[in-house]
Amino acid sequence: MKIGVVFILLFLTINVFAQKKIGKDIGIWEVQKGEIITDSQYNNTLGSQYWTFINELLPHDLMEEYVQRFRIYTDGEEGDLGGMTPMNESNKDWQLEIDIADLKLEETDQKKMVDDQHTLIHEFGHLLTLNITQVEPTNDEYQDDTKGYLTSEGYARKDSYLQAFVSQFWPDEILFQWDKIDQMKNQKKKEKRLFDFYLDAPKSFVTDYAAESPEEDIAESWTYFVLDEIKSENTIKEQKVAFFYNYPELIQYRDEIRTKLKYIPKDYLMSFRVKYED
Repeated sequence: MKIGVVFILLFLTINVFAQKKIGKDIGIWEVQKGEIITDSQYNNTLGSQYWTFINELLPHDLMEEYVQRFRIYTDGEEGDLGGMTPMNESNKDWQLEIDIADLKLEETDQKKMVDDQHTLIHEFGHLLTLNITQVEPTNDEYQDDTKGYLTSEGYARKDSYLQAFVSQFWPDEILFQWDKIDQMKNQKKKEKRLFDFYLDAPKSFVTDYAAESPEEDIAESWTYFVLDEIKSENTIKEQKVAFFYNYPELIQYRDEIRTKLKYIPKDYLMSFRVKYED
């Protein structure tokens, strides 16, 4: 899905266990202890190059613990950029997917470099906030408020980043509005309503894509936490970015990633605009 008008980023983030594939396979590799296992069906050199590129940016501990499969594919340029998806109901095994038509290893254009960085940090944000230590798997189809916020993976644990984020930034009335939209069957109407949901409070979300769900909101806010220097709390979206400073381990992840960035954008949060934003 395209988001934004001036600054366009594209993501695929499927928070279900569906195995429906997006695009054409280029290669799929099992991952063990942070290393891809060669497979004679695919171009292992290309797979290793992409895997190394990703691992040079993202913190190794979570990647080694949870990412069990790596897929590169393409659906053409400016389609879906990639995703981080659970492979089963345990939340312990995850698959990372990257569209190589959009993420190029030798990219020199600064804007595209920032887009690539944003995508990878965003997807790592899902792993960070939805893994088994953060979300307890459940068979519940409907939310039990006594158990916390229900994601597609399960209930956000009481001490999780997501539960704290939802408690602070998604009050019941906002969750109720969003849930009504999320239940819509017509995808085009749903997308329009979600964009209107964003336009009702553009200073509450770092991007319009963040308004897709609390899970996307925290992943996008995490990405701006890493890529920007926001510490002020004048707007809700700035508060969402500053939220992560409450956690020393996340500050450490931020510092680690920033030392590896090819390009750190200036005033990154302020650079995002949509046509109808005031």
